[in-house]
Amino acid sequence: MGTHRTEVRILLVVLVLILLFSLLYPENFASLRNAENMSRHAAVLFVVALGQMFALLVGGFDISVGATMGLASTIGAIVMLNAGTVAGIIAGVAAGAAVGVVNGVLIGVFRVSPFVATLGTMTLVGGLADFITGGKSVSGLPEDFGWFGRFDWGPIPSTVGIALVVGIVGWVLLNRTRTGLNIYAIGGSRGTSILAGLPVVRTEVLAYTLCGALAGVAGMMLASRVIIGQAALGSGYELVAIATAVIGGVAIGGGTGRILGVVFGVLLLSIITTGMNIARLSEFVQQMLTGAVLIVAVLVDQFRGRGIARAKRLAKPFRRPARPN
Repeated sequence: MGTHRTEVRILLVVLVLILLFSLLYPENFASLRNAENMSRHAAVLFVVALGQMFALLVGGFDISVGATMGLASTIGAIVMLNAGTVAGIIAGVAAGAAVGVVNGVLIGVFRVSPFVATLGTMTLVGGLADFITGGKSVSGLPEDFGWFGRFDWGPIPSTVGIALVVGIVGWVLLNRTRTGLNIYAIGGSRGTSILAGLPVVRTEVLAYTLCGALAGVAGMMLASRVIIGQAALGSGYELVAIATAVIGGVAIGGGTGRILGVVFGVLLLSIITTGMNIARLSEFVQQMLTGAVLIVAVLVDQFRGRGIARAKRLAKPFRRPARPN
């Protein structure tokens, strides 16, 4: 119930912001061209945030997704130039998944804290991408690669089409499979899940692998939009992805969250970002406001968690003290 209320509140804020920016900037914000541009940006953010959701649900997080996006774009671009578009896309997504496997093993098997593990891989992966390319961008990508992010699939932008496919697959995985139940259970209580005989370590590794793979998909989407592979292509997405998921109701600490909430979180941040760009706020002010949004998201998550815990305590049946013999 708390998650549903969060989603309703976010939707109301989204509608208010749309009305506000449409009134303030009717020609720039309230236009089909702006809606299309915003949807392309939102689709990439949704794919990254959905991957981040898997890591959050099992009780962790991944701050290496931005660097993973850059690595995926560079490896995918290099393979693409030598073996074709499809091979390049597969290689980029596989590179992201490989980073996810490393994170999952460090966190699930060796019990390294998510912050330390993903901070390490973020630094390693960022350096690896620069080393592979010599610090340069990989350009000259095939024209048909535009179908993965720059062109349209009929009436909708290709990035939106990819986001829809990813969202549907993610929803089915979380809501219609035993793996999804295990992900929620482990995030709710890892110790209880171990006692219940659930494949805890395997599920944690899978969650981080999915997070890395989706970061790889997002990296290739961005590479398609700008027609280059670059190590810094996903810079900044790591914190925005976490903020998006948390704003959408995914609990820090795991066990709670829905894809619909992530969608609303993406809409909220995309509208705020677009509005700030149209208002011509400086990059530094935008960075400050994004940080403020992240802080607010964490505070809201803390208060929401306390409210849920209090509700559970109040819901426990009252027990009379035993009478002395």
